[in-house]
Amino acid sequence: MNALKTLTLITGLLAITATAKADLTHGPNPYAAGYGFDTPTEASWSIWNRGDVGTLYAEWDTFVDASFPGLRTAAPDVGQFGTAHTHMTWNAGVFRAGSGNLYSFTVPQRYTATLTPTAPLAGPVRAALQFETWGIEMNYASLLLNGLAPTFSAPTYTEGSYQTSFGPVTLVQYLAYWDLPGAATSYQFSFNSPAHQSLAQVAIDIGPVPLPGAIWMFGAGLSGLLAFNRRRRA
Repeated sequence: MNALKTLTLITGLLAITATAKADLTHGPNPYAAGYGFDTPTEASWSIWNRGDVGTLYAEWDTFVDASFPGLRTAAPDVGQFGTAHTHMTWNAGVFRAGSGNLYSFTVPQRYTATLTPTAPLAGPVRAALQFETWGIEMNYASLLLNGLAPTFSAPTYTEGSYQTSFGPVTLVQYLAYWDLPGAATSYQFSFNSPAHQSLAQVAIDIGPVPLPGAIWMFGAGLSGLLAFNRRRRA
């Protein structure tokens, strides 16, 4: 690669970094109709609301909140509930772009989001992770919660030529959730990607595992049978 091509590539990468948009702050709202994020209130994977007793929530839109101490860390800037010592961390070589997104020119990007409950949750629990990336996609095989692979994971919205001031980029919104048999003292999500990914947003919700429909039907049938037997005895 000659010097002119190298300079052009570096200029382009700088432009991507400078113009990458953190969703709620500068870009499309991922919760808007047609996009991939859901609040627990509207999601098919949830039976709770954010802020309910016995649930946890944390969300990052820009990774510049320095209220959690340490280098390469950020506290949730959109909101949090039911948590203490909640933060995201990333490896050396990953930096905050001017947009507040996380980006790297050269090194693989490794992220960890840790939520510690202020009070233990009653298990079993479902932990849902939603995130948005620009450019290079996440290494989805790397998604882990306390060392466990997801119960379910899939993209919820993809746009291969999302227009920015630099040009078209690949926009991906993704959901993964874990069903855990019991509560944990802390929840550590880990995920990574090759270089040149712009991480734009991360939302985590944890609450009770929804009961399958068959269990609800069984419970309703059992209640009806008990009521019938009580009437017969009366």
